[in-house]
Amino acid sequence: MTQESARKKPGKNLIQRLFSLSYSGLIIITLVLVILLSVVTPNNAFLQPNNLLNVLRQVSVYGIMAVGMAFVMISGGIDLSVGSVAGFSGCVTSLLVTNEVMSLMPSMLVGVVSGLLSGVICGLIIAYTGIPPFITTLSVQISVRGLAYIVANGKPIGNLPKNLLNLGVGSVFGVPIPIIFMVLFLLMGALILNRTTFGRTVYAVGGNRTAAHLAGVNVKKVTILVYTISGVVSAFAGIVLAARNVSAQPNAGVAFETEAIAGCAMGGVAFDGGSGSMSGVALGIILMGIINNGMNLLGISSYWQLVVKGLIMVTAVIYSMRNSKRNA
Repeated sequence: MTQESARKKPGKNLIQRLFSLSYSGLIIITLVLVILLSVVTPNNAFLQPNNLLNVLRQVSVYGIMAVGMAFVMISGGIDLSVGSVAGFSGCVTSLLVTNEVMSLMPSMLVGVVSGLLSGVICGLIIAYTGIPPFITTLSVQISVRGLAYIVANGKPIGNLPKNLLNLGVGSVFGVPIPIIFMVLFLLMGALILNRTTFGRTVYAVGGNRTAAHLAGVNVKKVTILVYTISGVVSAFAGIVLAARNVSAQPNAGVAFETEAIAGCAMGGVAFDGGSGSMSGVALGIILMGIINNGMNLLGISSYWQLVVKGLIMVTAVIYSMRNSKRNA
């Protein structure tokens, strides 16, 4: 091998590794969209720092939810209850705070525990009855949404105190607090999946439940834990959502499960489990924000935005699936 070819090989290997990632198609699509929007938006509005922060702020709640959804999907499941759990948690927390039953932190704890209980219920039913995750979490979604309306008496809960509102509209050194929460949850999720025994068992269960069981993995325990994580994360996202909306609404979080699932799928998380990463999920969520923001800047109808988002999502998922098969 010549010295010249030896020098070229590392760069070539780097490019090969980049394109071997399950979310490499997402990287390409994101870069193309960023370049395109920076050219076509008036006065280069897309690349303005305030607008880029706005992109991240808009997807912060989805991004937090997607962390919990990633655990569930990597284990081979699905969780349709996350939007309802978020709405219910936001209502519970806001009701306790506004009625001065508890201070902010205990109220938030009660809200998060409500999500934890929802996740435990989903996990127990799926693990011990064999009812498919789709049916189980859909049932819980409907029931929890009903509880949200009962708790809020069918009306928005307003007059939220400043310390709660600060979680949704405040900032630290110019960075909106919801973005900070999203980044922290993504980092914690990545740490658990990549650096812990539990994270490895989540991948094992998603890859092959029978083989994981035969290898000594407690599949039922892992199933319960991933849905519990999803419930806790969604509940916290609901509190942030209530603060962002300046009121807790019983219908908050409707269809948010589709956004969380889309972010995971676009980021390379396989629907049949066993693969995916938090870095891919982060890119998937960011791409969704870029699409929404860019089309808003261009004045595109919200109806067409749905069409474009669906097409881009399908394209990214197809690329990820083909790439995963190629690398298998």
